Amino acid sequence: MHWVVQNNLFNEQGFHTLMDVLAHGSIPHTLVKVIPFGGGIEPEVRPSDPVIVMGSLSLTRYAREQGWTPGAFINDQFDYRVWRRHLGPYLLNAEATVHRFADVPVQTGPFFIRPCLDDKAFSGMLTSWDAFTHWREQVLKLDTYATVTADTPVAVSAPRRIQREYRMVVVDGRVITGSLYKLGDRVVASSQVEPEVHDFAQRMAETWGPDRAYALDVFMHEGELFIGEFNNLNSAGFYAYDVGKMVAAVEAMRF
Repeated sequence: MHWVVQNNLFNEQGFHTLMDVLAHGSIPHTLVKVIPFGGGIEPEVRPSDPVIVMGSLSLTRYAREQGWTPGAFINDQFDYRVWRRHLGPYLLNAEATVHRFADVPVQTGPFFIRPCLDDKAFSGMLTSWDAFTHWREQVLKLDTYATVTADTPVAVSAPRRIQREYRMVVVDGRVITGSLYKLGDRVVASSQVEPEVHDFAQRMAETWGPDRAYALDVFMHEGELFIGEFNNLNSAGFYAYDVGKMVAAVEAMRF
């Protein structure tokens, strides 16, 4: 497998660990710069082996355009509306309503909003109706380069008090590694994941997954575990999960 890694993307220790793992394992890899607005990458990469990318969504899209295999693990299954069909009872925000961004109805209290797609159109957030409508007015005035448009599908739900947040890595239906990354409102980075969290993630992975490899975020709410969201593995942060185990699992995949 040839790894194409976007330089200076991840401002965290996991990025450096990834580079060390690739170097020490003598795994072919190239550091690249992504040129904005669809300008490709530099240096150019023309590998003959299977390729995996780690970087921004721009890099994952480039990999798809090049027809690299596997390139990036991202498809139309990374969509809240699809998750809910398969795993509805286990989603933290299973009761969310879905709307066009321009058509979100009046909300009487604080509410949570996120894009339905894993396209980083904007980060999910807790907001108020006044703040949202002001933001929406500004967004709808932007030109065609805006990541959010009137037609962007969004999920809107009531606030939830999240006690813990975990990122779990799944490859071919098996939970490979994971990390606690938030404790209440405090950002943390711990590789210590309780067995019950690992077991819950494994049960979910055996039930359904959006692709052969992905990041599964597990949230604890009122002492119970729920699925927070799915993210494509290629563009998800590392936090404190075992990068070596992730690389080994991806390297073991057959295409």
